[in-house]
Amino acid sequence: MTSPSDRWSRWLLERRHGGDEHQREATLAQLGGIRDRVLAGSEPLEGATLLDVGAGDGLIGLAALDRVGPDGAVVSADVSAALLDECRRGAAAKGAGDRARFILADATNLEPIRSESVDVVTTRSVAEKDHAAGSRTSRSGKPGPQAQA
Repeated sequence: MTSPSDRWSRWLLERRHGGDEHQREATLAQLGGIRDRVLAGSEPLEGATLLDVGAGDGLIGLAALDRVGPDGAVVSADVSAALLDECRRGAAAKGAGDRARFILADATNLEPIRSESVDVVTTRSVAEKDHAAGSRTSRSGKPGPQAQA
C-alpha cells in the first residue's frame, strides 16, 4: 500500500504539471507570489533560523536560504523522505547545503526539532488536524518567534 506522503510527493514532483512545461512555469509563477508574500511577512530574516513546516519540494525554504544569508539557516520539515531529498538537492544546487537541515516529521509532531531552536516558522500547505499541531509548532520557536502562513 502507498502511504499518503508517497502519493503527495509523486503528485508534487511528477504529476502536478502533467508533463506540460508551460503549465509548470505558470504554476511556479503563481506559487512564487505566494512564497514571496510568506517570506516578506517573515522579515527580517538575515541571520535567522527558519523552520518550514510541510516543506514539500522547497518552495519557501529554498528561497529563504537567500534571505537568511550566510549566518542564517533553514530547517525543512516534511512527512515525505522523497520531498526532503528534493529540498536537499535544491539546497546543494544553491551551494547552501551547509545552512540547511532536513527533518522527517509530521506537522502534528515536531518533536525531532529541539525546543526554542528557531526564530521563524513558515508553512504554506499544511492541513492541521487539530489545535495541538499549532502548539507543537510554537514549542519549536525561540521566545517570541514569528509564525507566517
